[in-house]
Amino acid sequence: MEKLSVVSIKDYAICMGLSMIEKGLTISPLKLQKLLYYQQAWHMVYFGRDNTLFAEAPHAWVNGPVYPVIYHEYKDKVPGMCDHLKASDFVPADTDCQTKIKSLIADMGLTADEIELSDRVIMLYGSKSQNQLIFLTHSEKPWSEQREGLAPYAYSDKEISLDTMYNYYKERYDRNRA
Repeated sequence: MEKLSVVSIKDYAICMGLSMIEKGLTISPLKLQKLLYYQQAWHMVYFGRDNTLFAEAPHAWVNGPVYPVIYHEYKDKVPGMCDHLKASDFVPADTDCQTKIKSLIADMGLTADEIELSDRVIMLYGSKSQNQLIFLTHSEKPWSEQREGLAPYAYSDKEISLDTMYNYYKERYDRNRA
């Protein structure tokens, strides 16, 4: 699968946000970041390291993995990064969410297997609170490796290695299957 563009990561975020709202799950800008991170990680595990879902690598910010382009897109949608987004924060209020989701999926060219994996990741990680997701990402090697030696609230714009993400989650997947 060809890597998606920066615009497509925004479309993917819209699709994922709408899908979560349709499933009755809450989504905040902070939670959206963590879900994009896990979507990328598990996509590489299931479809191969070279088959990243989108071209961007997450950055190791204080509260966990962040895609700066998504941060800037949603930082002013709600008063705080932990406040819940509404469907109208992703698309105009008069837009039919199901139609928009189907349109985005078609535009991105996702396969049935990729859609199924995305739904599984949403249900697994989307049911967690944003604080649970922060603690989870902080306990895992890809983020903690890039934060090593930094004070807890120190600014960092270091990218999290896609290779480290792939190797860490692939090893976890293989260990759980054994």
